[in-house]
Amino acid sequence: MLGAVSNAIINDYDASTSLVVPDASSGAESVLETLAHVFVRWDSFYFLHIADAGYVHEQEHAFFPLLPLLMRLVAGTVLTPLGGWVDRRIVLAIAGLVISNVSFVLAAATLYVLGCATLRNERLAYVAALLFVAAPASAFMSAVYTESLFAWLVFSALLLIVRQRYVWAALCLSASGLCRSNGILYAGFFVWDLVVCSDAWRGRHLVALAVRTVRAAILVAISTLGFVAFQAYGHRTFCQQPAEATAVPRPYCDSALSTVYSFVQAEYWDVGFLRYYTVRQLPNFALAAPMVVLSLAGLYTYAAFDPLRIATLGWRQRRSVAGIVVPLEAAFFRRELLPHVYLWALLLFVAMTTMHVQVVTRFFSSVPIMFWFAAHAVTSGNWWQQRMVVGYFVAYGLAGVVLFSNFFPPA
Repeated sequence: MLGAVSNAIINDYDASTSLVVPDASSGAESVLETLAHVFVRWDSFYFLHIADAGYVHEQEHAFFPLLPLLMRLVAGTVLTPLGGWVDRRIVLAIAGLVISNVSFVLAAATLYVLGCATLRNERLAYVAALLFVAAPASAFMSAVYTESLFAWLVFSALLLIVRQRYVWAALCLSASGLCRSNGILYAGFFVWDLVVCSDAWRGRHLVALAVRTVRAAILVAISTLGFVAFQAYGHRTFCQQPAEATAVPRPYCDSALSTVYSFVQAEYWDVGFLRYYTVRQLPNFALAAPMVVLSLAGLYTYAAFDPLRIATLGWRQRRSVAGIVVPLEAAFFRRELLPHVYLWALLLFVAMTTMHVQVVTRFFSSVPIMFWFAAHAVTSGNWWQQRMVVGYFVAYGLAGVVLFSNFFPPA
């Protein structure tokens, strides 16, 4: 609603949406067109074009196929009645909005259940889910973007791992690899659960440890299938079909270590190690600063509780938090959060050194521990911590909706 209102009273910074979403030819179509114009921004152009025409250009391989495929499916089934009187691209855009918003609700609910299972404190899990709904990246969660779908798949996989339903978790992560590239990183939870945390280390049961290691390797392989399949499709398109190949030889055609995705990110978006560290990008670092500070504070808070546990992969610890129900102020410090802490640190390093840093708010929308720490600060911190966290989430989220709906950066 806020996006629609702000779009009605503020002129778009970029009017190129009309190139992708056609003008309405009827009153009813005009309502749907308005929705599409509000939420089809920035990367949404690519997802809409891929859903409509498939992968035509090399740079489109920066955008993964699960959302466009689902958009086609929903547009061709649930939204079929609209096809007779609404342009196909508008139907596809509405399908994308339906998928993102349904996924947003499912992701919030799944994060709550995951929090209850991991934190052992219902209130902290509930506050974390509320903060997820009001997250700084909330504008993207409701738009034709992959953030909501990816978050739901990742949260579902992590919940299934907690419940030791590993095959289903691997399938969820494989699907997430068809949604965003960082889905493959969550496969490390299988290694953590089956190998690092195995009791076989204590008794030196080498056969049992070997079996669990092989099992973890198989689950990791399944988890990466989606990502690998998409890269194989890109390789086949541009390296094995001369009629569709690019005129300039591409490094991913000659090296097994190079992927279409990594090349496209570097070639078209200038993504690479420390490439973003220029004077003109200082405003974007300022936009990212609150999330970076929040993350650093969360990592420090958890590590300071028991440095020995951090240094020894949890094999040794000076302090522990256990129980069926854990006190609110202690829930964030459970040993079960340790793999989440390591992943959070890795993702923060990648965001700060390799990515367009301003997208860190979107990047962390699928990181449960970020919301758990924010909830910890809100429920157990002093009054200024509470106001700073809630104020940042709400203010950045609302400002993001207004800016996004009128095609203003950051994207």
